[in-house]
Amino acid sequence: MTPAVARELLRTRVSTALAEHCEAVAAYAVELVRRWGGEEEEAAVAGLLHDYCRELGAIETLRRARELGLRVSRLEKRRPVQLLHARLAAAELTDSGLSAACLRAIALHTVGGPRMSVLDKCVYVADGAAAGRRHEGVERVRAFAAWSLDDAVRASVRGQLAHLLQQGEAIHPHTLALYNELHD
Repeated sequence: MTPAVARELLRTRVSTALAEHCEAVAAYAVELVRRWGGEEEEAAVAGLLHDYCRELGAIETLRRARELGLRVSRLEKRRPVQLLHARLAAAELTDSGLSAACLRAIALHTVGGPRMSVLDKCVYVADGAAAGRRHEGVERVRAFAAWSLDDAVRASVRGQLAHLLQQGEAIHPHTLALYNELHD
């Protein structure tokens, strides 16, 4: 799939505001793969389609996940839009002609996971630090991304964990696995 086709597919599914975010993620993911290695077109497509299912409601997200045979944890059932939209997007897009690498980057963009590829890491960092993001620590992630992709991922996951702990939210096991792997 080309970025142009991905863009058209995205625009049939999400709001203008979310499409703008996806464009920013795609642009930053391409910038990161240029620096750290990887296929620019895959980074662009994964960035464009990473939030393909983000605007579905909780009930619809769970229904579609069930229809596609996704195993859903208790944590994902409690926060389906936030935690399941990435895997659901990858599952829905499986037959669209995307590469396995692109689908994996989409699936991992929210919670991360162990043994992430360069593309996975680039999309993960791009989602959290793309233009338009203003959360605490985003400038630090961008600075790290200029000289170390792993340090940028480490800063991203630390920020994510700090936010979840501050909010009293449970932490997805894949996020913990990523954190632990980065600190091994």
